[in-house]
Amino acid sequence: MSFNVLVIPEDFTKDEHILKPLVQAVLRDAGKPKAVVTVCRNPNFQGLTECLNVDRLRDEVVNRYKMVNLFLLIVDADAKPGREQALAHVVKKLECDLGDRLFLTEMARQEVEIFPIAGHILSDGWKWKEIRADGDVKNTYFTKLAERENVNSLPHQGRKKLMAAAMKNWSRICERCPEETTSLAQRIKTLL
Repeated sequence: MSFNVLVIPEDFTKDEHILKPLVQAVLRDAGKPKAVVTVCRNPNFQGLTECLNVDRLRDEVVNRYKMVNLFLLIVDADAKPGREQALAHVVKKLECDLGDRLFLTEMARQEVEIFPIAGHILSDGWKWKEIRADGDVKNTYFTKLAERENVNSLPHQGRKKLMAAAMKNWSRICERCPEETTSLAQRIKTLL
């Protein structure tokens, strides 16, 4: 029996190239190496407000995708307070609609572009603590990484290629981003 996971990003167009390999590795660490991971493309939520809309999540995701065992909503923290409470609210509101399925949430601290950066060797002068705290890591460090690796002219600024290279250093990603990797894997393992 397959274990189906649907990753729900704020906007799949760029995030899917980062989140799919990340979630596959997290599930492998959680004891589900054969899980089928799909990134939600329909609906295409475009921004935090849309993907936190409980009615849309219920109608357009949970009720539509009956074969999904685990829904995983991943949003950017964006250095904004209150995101964890908003995510907890979503989970609470959807509990009755899930049956034996799971709905989990996670925040990328501060944006999902942190993961490809985490897997690469940092440029001279970069300090991980500062990168991790940057509320606009996508437009500061990620853009510089794409330029350094000469992939900024590829579709989506080379996210797919940068993440594939980063995944070769999975232990480095886990060390630098333990909340979204190791802790998430443990949460999933405990719930299953």
